[in-house]
Amino acid sequence: MHELISHRPRDVERVFVARQPRGAAGHAVRMARQQGIPVTNLTPERLAAKVGGRARHQGIAAQVAHVPYAEVDEVCGQASKKRDGMLVLVDRVTDAGNLGAILRTCAAAGVDGVLLSSEGTVGLTPHVAKASAGALERVPVAREARPPRRIEQLRERGFRALVLDAQGGTPWDEVDLLGQTVIVAGGEERGPRPGLLKVCDTKVAIPLERGVESLNVAVATAVLLFEARRQRRGVSPSP
Repeated sequence: MHELISHRPRDVERVFVARQPRGAAGHAVRMARQQGIPVTNLTPERLAAKVGGRARHQGIAAQVAHVPYAEVDEVCGQASKKRDGMLVLVDRVTDAGNLGAILRTCAAAGVDGVLLSSEGTVGLTPHVAKASAGALERVPVAREARPPRRIEQLRERGFRALVLDAQGGTPWDEVDLLGQTVIVAGGEERGPRPGLLKVCDTKVAIPLERGVESLNVAVATAVLLFEARRQRRGVSPSP
């Protein structure tokens, strides 16, 4: 566990512990928290059920991404080099099928990178990889432990931050999607966390017919990304 967290921290989705860890296990938990890796306490019985009856866990186990994550600073840095760099930050999306669909849309729309909030967002599980239909090979995906601060940093670099919000004041077809842009897509039920809503420049809504409360998060993300692609059609690409 110590070696895994030391050398591959961004690939560790979560650490599970069954009791107050001591010794090497306690050190691994402290390292995980320092790296921003979520730590969940379980009963010994629940941990045993999670890792399987034949596995030896010694009171601690880790959930590792199905495929390696990209490095978050590198993903943001590469997008920052483009006049029309585009990133998508996904927050509190818990359904693997939804995340897989978002990743596939991002790849199809030419997004430069996807950031997943470390806490409360499903990771790169086998189900996500299958639902993305090969998108994980076409778009870099990174974990972000401090989403609001990341948005602030991107804005300081010149990005405009747009968040999909059913209560937003700007219709999806009236927002300017040219230039460096980061789009925030929130969870299926609660949407993005309030801290993210506060740091975004514009709240974008997709008006719906009476009686329909909201769109699926993957569908809403696709609507906005392909509006961005439409607006950028014919615009000279970044060098």
